[in-house]
Amino acid sequence: MRRLIKSNMGFSLIEVAIAVVVISLIVSFSMKGKELINTARLRTVSEQVNTFKVATQAFMDKYGTLPGDLQNAREMLGDNVTNGRGDGVISSMDDARRFWAHLIAANLISVGLVNGFPTCKLGGFYTVSSNIPGHDGVWIVLCKQTTDNRSFSGILTPEEAYYIDKNGDTGEPFTGDIRAVKASNSSGECFVNSKYNLKNKGKNCVLLFRIW
Repeated sequence: MRRLIKSNMGFSLIEVAIAVVVISLIVSFSMKGKELINTARLRTVSEQVNTFKVATQAFMDKYGTLPGDLQNAREMLGDNVTNGRGDGVISSMDDARRFWAHLIAANLISVGLVNGFPTCKLGGFYTVSSNIPGHDGVWIVLCKQTTDNRSFSGILTPEEAYYIDKNGDTGEPFTGDIRAVKASNSSGECFVNSKYNLKNKGKNCVLLFRIW
């Protein structure tokens, strides 16, 4: 009788060990699940950008100019768009909004716009600019906010930016067709010594994708 009472007073070491293992597995699977979800979300960025790049090239092949820059856009695309300036530049916020409007009017992309820009599943939105200091060309820009289409607030951590870059380009923030710039609203560093600063967990990065 005494032995029976003693055995019911607590868990054995084996039972405790099994419980610890089960809890560890649950935590591990939960963390892995979150990682997989985040990785899938990051892949959607590359997919969206590739769609935009293909559409831009198709527009240029057909009309001979960048979307947003087509001077006779109303005649060619319809009265619901405005004409571009025809100077080969996408610099202002108005230029960027025309860029997306022209692609949609040409039936080359089908996306909803918020304030004239397509949104990203990571948050933030995509703009387009050829007015980025130190980066020649025309770039799709993934950012959280901008007021001048020249400086941008961050939407990605350095680790997230690196994942997208290395899977689509060189993995280096200053070279290739995918690049990074430091967020204008952040004191944290997106990169250190020409490498992504993976120790930094803040959303300090803005990604650029060259389209021309």
